[in-house]
Amino acid sequence: MQVTVATITLERSDNAAGMLRAMESLADQGYSACVGDGGSSPGFVDRLRAMGHHVEQPGRHLRGQMESAFRAAAERGTHVFYFESDKVAFIENRLPATIRQYRARGLDFATVGRTRRDWYTFPGPQVEIERAQSTLIGGMLGIHGDWVAGPCLMPSAHVAVLGESRWNGTDRHGWGVPWFVLGRAFRDGLKVGLIKTAPGVEPDARNEFNPGYRFYQANSILGSFYEGAGVAYDWRGPTGQRE
Repeated sequence: MQVTVATITLERSDNAAGMLRAMESLADQGYSACVGDGGSSPGFVDRLRAMGHHVEQPGRHLRGQMESAFRAAAERGTHVFYFESDKVAFIENRLPATIRQYRARGLDFATVGRTRRDWYTFPGPQVEIERAQSTLIGGMLGIHGDWVAGPCLMPSAHVAVLGESRWNGTDRHGWGVPWFVLGRAFRDGLKVGLIKTAPGVEPDARNEFNPGYRFYQANSILGSFYEGAGVAYDWRGPTGQRE
């Protein structure tokens, strides 16, 4: 089992140090990553490459970053692990346990979620939005828990199903990419499971909550999951028009 990491980056003054720390920890643990970068500075990209990571700048928005990272990672190993590059605590402390559980349980597709205790470190409104999403997703999968923390692990061959999404090659609903492949894994009969190793929110980020953006993410996540699972979803734009 050769795991290649897929992730996305976009350098800002408030996140660059954390992302570099997480990516350095990955390299120290022997993992190479395929990074879909959204337009960071040459110096930032050079530092990622010096760690041994592969960086692509697809020149598109989030969807392009996601798709390029997933596909590049799938070409370089037997399994793809996706995570958000600012999740330092997860990479430093919980990645090995996640891989061990995946192997021990014989899973095909694993979503990495949080325990109830870690979930409740997030702002109350965010917990409620994510609880609603997880209730809908878990109800279909028949497994209750946190399905929206983000990280996931799958066989590299499964990444090819991205080409079946109606949003493939567009700039729409990038946040939904990991959940489309989850829905398609369920539809195609892969053994899907939840691994509860995702950490809670960092103390210095507990006040970072934007309800509008969270609802935007929720629409992308749920719509993409249902699309992957083959269930009708009423996509509507901000004016109420169907997309």
